[in-house]
Amino acid sequence: MYEEDNLIENARKMGAVMKSLGADLLTKHRSVGAVRSIGLFGIVELVRSQKTLQPMAPFNGTSDEMVALGTFCREHGLYTLVRWNTFFTNPPLCISEEQMREAFAIIDRGLDVTDAAVKD
Repeated sequence: MYEEDNLIENARKMGAVMKSLGADLLTKHRSVGAVRSIGLFGIVELVRSQKTLQPMAPFNGTSDEMVALGTFCREHGLYTLVRWNTFFTNPPLCISEEQMREAFAIIDRGLDVTDAAVKD
């Protein structure tokens, strides 16, 4: 099934696209402290300070900004796990480049909320 539908090759190609789009978020948004991904399994860590890397939300907790980011994404049709000071970027293996770019455009706009909470 995976080979017949070319999902492994698509995951390899789209993983490279996702890594590039994640790197763009890191350079553009003050609240992005780190972006990591392997293939189509990724995570973005949000911070209140680029200097200290203070998390946007406490361990095992949340913050108004993280709740707002999750709400923004859902309201714009992007369903992702927002947990503590992170959110996951784990699209389906069959995602197209157009869909990937659309998802990251939603994330890009949503990060304006968390950028406003950055201290430095």
